[in-house]
Amino acid sequence: MNITCPKCGFGRAVNEEKLPPKAVMATCPKCRHRFKFREIAPLEHIEPKTDSPPAAPAIDPEIQDMPKQASGLVEAEQETTSHVESSAPPHDEDLWNELSALKEDDEEGGSYTEHRPEPSLPLWERVESGYPRAFVQTFLEVLANPKIFFSAMPVGYGLVKPLLFFLIIVQAVALSQSIWQLLGIIPPSALTENLDNTLQAALSLILYPLEVCVFLFLDTAMNHFFLRLFKADTKGFEGTFRAGTYSAAPMLLMIVPYIGLPLAMIGVVVYKFLGLRHVHGATNKQVLAVLILPMLLAIAVAIVLALLTGGI
Repeated sequence: MNITCPKCGFGRAVNEEKLPPKAVMATCPKCRHRFKFREIAPLEHIEPKTDSPPAAPAIDPEIQDMPKQASGLVEAEQETTSHVESSAPPHDEDLWNELSALKEDDEEGGSYTEHRPEPSLPLWERVESGYPRAFVQTFLEVLANPKIFFSAMPVGYGLVKPLLFFLIIVQAVALSQSIWQLLGIIPPSALTENLDNTLQAALSLILYPLEVCVFLFLDTAMNHFFLRLFKADTKGFEGTFRAGTYSAAPMLLMIVPYIGLPLAMIGVVVYKFLGLRHVHGATNKQVLAVLILPMLLAIAVAIVLALLTGGI
């Protein structure tokens, strides 16, 4: 049976045959929260089995010491019951040992079954009206509690609405960049630096979202390739795409000139890690490898190209 702590989400499959039959409470070995992990039907009272000799025949009423013998029988029964109860191990202690052993296995590198909420589409994808409010609420849910948000992320509903969520953020960033360029606060991009300010701003609203969308699909394909390579792909390409689009929420920080860009880059990496981790149920090591290896590969390719170009 699976036992999951309702407070921290730690859980593992426990061999039910090894648990005491009357055990219903558990103490989580990670957060030490005490909780009830199952319901059991009340059992009929069963008299304890003892090795005592059979009961003596009825005592003649004429025997004068009958009260003493009756008292002796009661004391013997109490001692037998006490012996049986003391020989049985405490229920919670047995369950604690079982879960503690599981915790040690997990610390040695084993995986554990994490408590996952029921699959639920983000509000942005469920509503048929009131899209601005749904967008804001979904945006705040991603930022406030990414673990629950991505753990409940279902697949099979397409890529359109996650892509629209991503495009709204990108377009807001592009609009802010155009305004800063018109005001001369930030320099124009390399593609539009020879144009006048108005044309620069107009092209930024078109070119920047296209550039970012192309990068999104290439990045998703690369991440998904490594997820499959490390056997961490459980939700398919759509799951990886959804993790990438919704984890782009911190990109909105880029509306702040200069300091917004580094903050947004850090935020996107962190939320992307959480997105891939909880959408696919992958381990931390798997997700780190998925994120780091493409960067190392890109650096290696850039170095090789630089050497070849310098040699020519």
